[in-house]
Amino acid sequence: MRKFVISDIHGNYDGMMKLFQFAKFDPLKDQLVVMGDMINRGPQSGEVLREIKQLHETYENVYATIGNHEEMMLWYLDQKSDMWAHFGGKESAADINDVFKEEGVTQAVEWVKSLPLYMEDNQFIYAHAGMLSLEDRNKRSNLWLKKKELYTLNPQLFLARFNGKILIHGHTPTCFAICDGARLNIDLGASVMKNGRLGLIELEQKVVYSYHFGEDRVAMENIKDLAHQMN
Repeated sequence: MRKFVISDIHGNYDGMMKLFQFAKFDPLKDQLVVMGDMINRGPQSGEVLREIKQLHETYENVYATIGNHEEMMLWYLDQKSDMWAHFGGKESAADINDVFKEEGVTQAVEWVKSLPLYMEDNQFIYAHAGMLSLEDRNKRSNLWLKKKELYTLNPQLFLARFNGKILIHGHTPTCFAICDGARLNIDLGASVMKNGRLGLIELEQKVVYSYHFGEDRVAMENIKDLAHQMN
């Protein structure tokens, strides 16, 4: 079974689908983890939500976790904060309402509410912005974890906290998918960085499929393995 992970899609439905097609992702055979921030910034938040929701509800090997942008949406709907409105929430809301007008927006909202903070398999731990230890895995503040805090410990000590499993995260944009032997950042800055891309990672092959927006194309590269470079 191939293992794929994607994060910080930010409403870029077309790019996401081109990545799935290029990588020949097969939900009947492959595992996919979507690590939050499916919405905002890009033009097709509703389409992304609908696609991931359908995949998640249809295939047992497709998983989704919540990101801080979904958290902002829930806060806004619960009248706890208007932060979402400042990050493209109004545009996202219009698209979500349109896409889910037949199914009902409540179905989408309830699905988002049900999403866990993290996912774990036999090799990796997946969380939108990361976490500092397994004991802290259920803290909602993890959705806002800063890179400086996440990378305080050296890789060996950090890996020991997670029983030898590499922690995969997004949230903090980076030019390349980078692994230091304990943490793997896969947020390539889609709709955030000037030349940001959207990345789909095939974990066991250490391959990055990246969608280049300006050129409308998918390219392949390897994960930047800092641990190997330091040895």
